[in-house]
Amino acid sequence: MKKVSVIVPCYNVAGYLDKCIRQILSQSMGTEYIDLILVDDASTDGGETKKLIQRYEQCYPEIITAVFLEENMKQGGARNVGVSYAGGEYITFCDADDWLLEETLEHTYDAAKEYDADMVSFERKYVNRRDDFISLEKGDGNRLYELDIPQARKEFLVNMKEDLSSQNKLFRLSFIRENQIAFAEHFFMEEASFTIPARLYAKRSLYLDEKLYICYLSPESTMRSQDWESRKWDNLQVWLRLMEELSIRGILEEYRQELEYLFFSQGIGWGVTYIFQKGGILTKKEWEFLTDIIRKMIPDIRENPYVKCEDTPLNKARNDLLFAALDMNFTVADEMTKERIK
Repeated sequence: MKKVSVIVPCYNVAGYLDKCIRQILSQSMGTEYIDLILVDDASTDGGETKKLIQRYEQCYPEIITAVFLEENMKQGGARNVGVSYAGGEYITFCDADDWLLEETLEHTYDAAKEYDADMVSFERKYVNRRDDFISLEKGDGNRLYELDIPQARKEFLVNMKEDLSSQNKLFRLSFIRENQIAFAEHFFMEEASFTIPARLYAKRSLYLDEKLYICYLSPESTMRSQDWESRKWDNLQVWLRLMEELSIRGILEEYRQELEYLFFSQGIGWGVTYIFQKGGILTKKEWEFLTDIIRKMIPDIRENPYVKCEDTPLNKARNDLLFAALDMNFTVADEMTKERIK
């Protein structure tokens, strides 16, 4: 068995993918322990991404598995397909325009084995250049989370020091499959659909205070290049589906206060903030629809202990904005607006 499967979703990334692959093939762990899965998410760049993937697969057939999708499924769907091909004991995800330090897989895998962790989280370093040499930066904040009692899990759920991204994490593959954890497909901002269930089911999670994931601030990345007016409700849709799924799984009630807080702050508050950051606007009808969702799904959110004790300035500001909207007594959104948001 391979030690780690690295899953890379690829969409029109011929100009970036080469470095991502080369860094994975240069891991200090040794390529004999690595399984690299490249998923071409129906690229539309005249076959350039596909040709690059095929060339690497031909050179490294024992390491690289190439998968070519006929339908664009967005990153979540491409990652799900990659997981289905994975054969490593652990899996991790890397975006095609980012890369891993040479020590990343060795450090995270060894730590996972030492502490018998279902998840290992680590830090990211953000860069604007792709040609600089980057050495490992370590802190002294390593922490093991033992999630054997509900209170420990509650604290872990709302700990936003470890973000909801999937790329800067290592997951035990059997744990992911046994708990049927998967990404929402056909949406942007899909990360929470995978990492929140992982937080709910993990028995042990380790945080490594090491900058092992290099995030390139590409102007062509999904988060910077898309038409956000047409995708601005993706984050909310992902969270609505997530809350429904957790209810069906029978896990929502035990952690209701924590999950309602996350839905309010990350699903609604963060989504609205990002719309504004992208220069978008919300119409009166759209505000009506949002406040209707809050009233129906989380009617007691003002009394939520995590909301009441919120001390992060940005989170508190957007919570206050949502409460102000609630106080305006909007009526329920009309069917046209509901249909638009769907």
